[in-house]
Amino acid sequence: MSHPERARDHPEEARVAGRWHRASPARRLASVLGALVVATALVAAGAVSVAPDYGDGRPWTGLSVDDLRRAPDATGWTLDLAATLAPDAPRRCLNFWTSPAVDGLVAVGTSVDLDFGDALGSPACRSYASEATTSLIGLVETATGTVRWVHDLARDVPDTDALSIPATQVVPAAGRVLVQTQTTGATVLAALDLRDGSLVESTRGRRDLPSVSVDSRGPLQLRTFSGIAGSGDRYQLVEASRLDDPVWEGGVDSGSTPALLDAGALVSQGGETVLVDGTTGDERPFAASPDVIAVPPVGAVVTTDDGRRVVAFGIEFTRANGTVSALDERGDAVWSRPTSGRRLAVTPSCVIVVTRGDTAAECLDPRHGDVRWSTDLGAPFAIEAVPGQRGDEVFVIVQREGGSRLLALDGGDGHTRFSSAVGLLDDLSAAGRSVLYLQTDDGRSSGRDVAALDLADGRPLWSTSTSGTVVFWGGHLVRIDERGVARRLVDTARVGATS
Repeated sequence: MSHPERARDHPEEARVAGRWHRASPARRLASVLGALVVATALVAAGAVSVAPDYGDGRPWTGLSVDDLRRAPDATGWTLDLAATLAPDAPRRCLNFWTSPAVDGLVAVGTSVDLDFGDALGSPACRSYASEATTSLIGLVETATGTVRWVHDLARDVPDTDALSIPATQVVPAAGRVLVQTQTTGATVLAALDLRDGSLVESTRGRRDLPSVSVDSRGPLQLRTFSGIAGSGDRYQLVEASRLDDPVWEGGVDSGSTPALLDAGALVSQGGETVLVDGTTGDERPFAASPDVIAVPPVGAVVTTDDGRRVVAFGIEFTRANGTVSALDERGDAVWSRPTSGRRLAVTPSCVIVVTRGDTAAECLDPRHGDVRWSTDLGAPFAIEAVPGQRGDEVFVIVQREGGSRLLALDGGDGHTRFSSAVGLLDDLSAAGRSVLYLQTDDGRSSGRDVAALDLADGRPLWSTSTSGTVVFWGGHLVRIDERGVARRLVDTARVGATS
C-alpha cells in the first residue's frame, strides 16, 4: 500500500505518524542535550566532591614558591659558580655558601674543602688553599641567575683566610650585603654596597671570641659573644647601616636569649624584661616579663579583632601553672589565659602551646586567645611553620617508635589531614600552592636533596637524587652540582595541572 492510500484509509494513524515524524528531529536533539546536561552536572558534582583542598590565601611570610607538581625536567637558567667565584680552584675543592634570599637576591661565597676524599684531589685542594689570594663574594638574582656583581673581599681584608666559611646576609633595608669571615688573627664583619659590591665599612673582633648572628629582622642584627668561661653571654644589637657603632650591648639573665622585634629587642635582666629601642639603644620597661617568647616571623603580621598589633606571644610561669598572653609593643596583654604549656610556636592559623610533657598541642586563636582545638600526639614533636604555605595547616614532625612522621593538622579543628613517613634528618623547607617540599638528608653524604609531597593528602610526588646540593633560593629550586654549576629547576608541564 502506497503512503497516500494508507493515509486515506487510516486518517488517525496518519495524523499520529505525521506528528511523530515532524517532531522527531527536535525531540531527539532535546533528548541529547538533556542527557549532556545531566552528564555534565554529574561530572561537575563528582569533580567538586574529589577536588583537592589547597589553600588560596596569601603565602605565609610573603614568600611565593614555585609549585612544581612534577619532577623538574628543565633548567630555567644556568650559572657556573665555580668559574665566577673561584676560577683558579680545582672544581671539586669548593663548597658554596649562600645567604637566605631577600627580595629575590642571594649572596654567595666559597670555602675550600681540604677533606676532598680522593688521593689526587686532597693534595690539590691543600695546594690551592695555601696559595689562594682571592675571596670572592657574588650577588645573584634568584629568578634569572644574573650575577649583579662580584667583589674580592681580599682586596679590602688582605689576610682573609681561604678556609673560612663566609656567612653572608642580604639587607636591602640598609642597602648592604653583610659578610662575616675570618682572617689569620681576627673575625671580620664587612658591609658591601648592595648596588656595586664595594666595601662600605668593616669591623674586626677577636678570632677566639667571634661574633655570631643570632637573629635578624630588616636592618637589625642580634649578635652574641660567648666563649670566656664564667663571663656569661653578651649580646649586641647592631644596625646594618652602622656596624662599628652597636645600638646596644649588654648581658642577659642566665639561660635567656633576647628576642628580636621589628623595632628592637626584648632583653631579660634581673628577672625583668626591657625593650631596647632599635634606633637609640634606650631601654624602657616592658610591661610583661615572659619566661618563654615566640615572635611572629618577618612578613607575618598578627592583629587582633580591634586592630591592635601583636609583637610577641609569651608564657609566664607561676608555681601552680602559667599564663600565656599576646603582647603589644608596650608589653601589655592583648589577651591572656591560663596554661600548663612550656613551649610556644606561631603558625598561620594558631599559636601552638605545647603541653603534657611535650606530647600535646593546643591551638589558640592568635586574635583573641580562644582555644580552637587540642590534640595529644602521643610522642614528642617539632612544629614546622612553612614559608610559602597558603593554607591553615599546622605541620608537626612526630618522633615515634619505628620512625618519624610528618602530620598535617587542620588549623580549624586539629584533625589530621594526612600523615607521611619522613627521614630522621628531614626538614620542611617551603610550600607552593599545592606542593610541600622537604629537605632530605640520609646522613651518608654531604649533599642534600628535596622531596615533594601533595599538600592535599601527603602522597609523594617526586624527589631528587644528586651528588650535589638542591636548595631553595627564595621561592626557586636550585641544584648546585659537584662541579659548582648552579641550575634553576623548572617543570615544563602545562600551567595549572594538578596531578
